[in-house]
Amino acid sequence: MKVVGLLNLFDSPSLGNLTKTRTLASTSFLGRFTPMDFSLSNFANSGIDEINILIRDNFRSVAKHVGSIKSWVNNTKIGRQNLLLNEKGLFDEDYNTDINCLLENDWVLFQAKAELIVIQPAHIITTMDLRPIIEEHYKEKRDITIVYKSIDNANESFAGSDVLTVENGLATSAQPNNKRNKKANVSLETYVISMDFIKKNYKQFVDQPTVNSFKKVIRYLINHKICDVHAHEYVYYARCLDSLKHFMDYSFELFDVNLANEVFRPDWPIYTLTHDTPPATYGDNAKVINSFISNGTIIDGHVENSVLSRRVVVKKGAVVKNSIILTRTVIEEGAHIENVLIDKYSHVCKNAVVKGTTEKPKFIAQGKNIL
Repeated sequence: MKVVGLLNLFDSPSLGNLTKTRTLASTSFLGRFTPMDFSLSNFANSGIDEINILIRDNFRSVAKHVGSIKSWVNNTKIGRQNLLLNEKGLFDEDYNTDINCLLENDWVLFQAKAELIVIQPAHIITTMDLRPIIEEHYKEKRDITIVYKSIDNANESFAGSDVLTVENGLATSAQPNNKRNKKANVSLETYVISMDFIKKNYKQFVDQPTVNSFKKVIRYLINHKICDVHAHEYVYYARCLDSLKHFMDYSFELFDVNLANEVFRPDWPIYTLTHDTPPATYGDNAKVINSFISNGTIIDGHVENSVLSRRVVVKKGAVVKNSIILTRTVIEEGAHIENVLIDKYSHVCKNAVVKGTTEKPKFIAQGKNIL
């Protein structure tokens, strides 16, 4: 059975200035990874060697991170990875949708000779084994399977995701999350779709402006009872990066060893682009507590409950707490950083103080000089 993977970047939320010049999918996460690494690794670990990435904007940042196919495709002789761009959509924002991106690259559908397509987003972090979902879908000859998770904090998480009513293994309704209820079955925006169903039906949605994305198509099919949409419950770790606060909170929660062990498992490696940077260097005055420290960092100050990306420098007497510091940022002596996300190539001057709060972290844009 041939399966093709689609990594869908179109529904990724905007996190303000952090995602102004890059996609959320290619933004540094936990110092070493990006959000897209988790979905790409789900495909790779599930044996899906042909992967297509649907790109809405900031093509350069995606292409730069993806680089060679070798990081995520196990069988590099027959495996492929395609970056799909909707060129017409660059000049018409209304036409720049994931459905139209696939239509403009419909050779993927007809040349792949696949029986199933699996779609995953980049902004929902999971370590999802797709194999049992695919096997169940194929054996029962289903048209569509949607993956969901039952959560008890839908009033404050998974903004933008759909909430499902599930009865006897079928999704019977789908509505945008209005955050009114704590308990909900939230869509993880992971779909398994039979290729025959796509070929027979995809063109009918082209001229329907209200059904112009995979999410809306699935919602339409469910609510109008056009076909059975089977629902598969996922019971493991899942987080939606739908705000800057959640981006930071979900980074910091992985300092918890039990949670981290759910995500980083020996049998489920998270692949990423290799930079071949030297190990982190710790000076005589360095004190590091409960933090993710990436290769190439140089630390001679105090770092606590923080994430440092590659080649960050924290000099003697500097303090970094509850913060995320992106690539090649330098923090000079005596500076104090707390509850802050500092974008790459920034420079925090000697004795500077930059503080946010847990509820409202402060963001420092790329390349800034902080006095």
